[in-house]
Amino acid sequence: MLHIDMDYFFAQIEEIRNPEYKNKIIAVCIFSGRTEDSGVISTVNYEGRNVGIKSGMPIVNAKKLAKSGIFLPADHKYYESISQTIDGLIRSNCTKVEKSSIDEWYALAEDEVETGKRIKLEILNSTNLTCTVGVAHSRLGAKMASDKAKPNGFLILGKEKERNLIDNSPVEKIIGIGPKTKDELNELGVKTVSDLRGLNQFILIEKFGKKTGAWLYNLGIGIYDSEIEERIEKGEFSRIGSLKENTREKGKILEKIVELEREAKEELKYSKKFYKTLTLIFITEDIKMHTKSRSFSKPRGEKETNLDEIKKLMSEFLDNERKEVRRVGVKFSGLVEMDGQTTLF
Repeated sequence: MLHIDMDYFFAQIEEIRNPEYKNKIIAVCIFSGRTEDSGVISTVNYEGRNVGIKSGMPIVNAKKLAKSGIFLPADHKYYESISQTIDGLIRSNCTKVEKSSIDEWYALAEDEVETGKRIKLEILNSTNLTCTVGVAHSRLGAKMASDKAKPNGFLILGKEKERNLIDNSPVEKIIGIGPKTKDELNELGVKTVSDLRGLNQFILIEKFGKKTGAWLYNLGIGIYDSEIEERIEKGEFSRIGSLKENTREKGKILEKIVELEREAKEELKYSKKFYKTLTLIFITEDIKMHTKSRSFSKPRGEKETNLDEIKKLMSEFLDNERKEVRRVGVKFSGLVEMDGQTTLF
């Protein structure tokens, strides 16, 4: 399996389209508008990282570390256009592709090593951007390989090296293990993935639930998820907005989500469509996006309430995330046409 990860994507794009910034510190920022320097760093190049600037840092603190740095507002529309170009290149070389974020892909190919090399070269030739590629037998191994090889690297992990890398990793480095789960595992004496092998499967299931407990047990014995999810956009209605201030207070977050849901339902109403999946979007203070979803066995319309589901999904997220929430959103997807059948439905 391949994992393709663009290097400091937003900041690197700004380096390319602004040659005069070469060798300077470049930080792409999310400005809140509260004051001239309020907001946080989204992405920073390696010159900036070398002086201590990192994603999620308040802009005002970053400017103290780099008085002559270049601090730019994020141009998401332009970044997305570059991402679409890269997505096309990857899909033309691979048999199966999952785009997991604007700058990150998992893929399968007949010859992952040669394909990975070719993709790196084609991305460079087409966009002048570098990326890092990890190759391993599982998606977890491929992801960890690319993380280890950054920037502009290429790392191949055989089964033994993949197992050793994962086994020796602290549990909090594994995607899917949040702060709460990490603390609970630490209480059980689990610091690294290899420590999971000392726990009985039933103990894990009892403490973490059937799904998570079984996944943790498999992780410990070296069975890693290797499925690729091909995502095809089927249409959606969504709304996203900023909170008045960064917070973890449920009341304030819920109030904003309900407001956004109401706005999204207005569009849903006029489209004469129903939805099968409700997704809550949380953007934390470090500008990372998180989602929580609930799918329904029967399509729902704009008149049906989702308050109970929203409260549950919000609580599940906050229980596993300690950072404050900056923005929230609501998305309706899995749309079905119900025009002419609404009364019968």
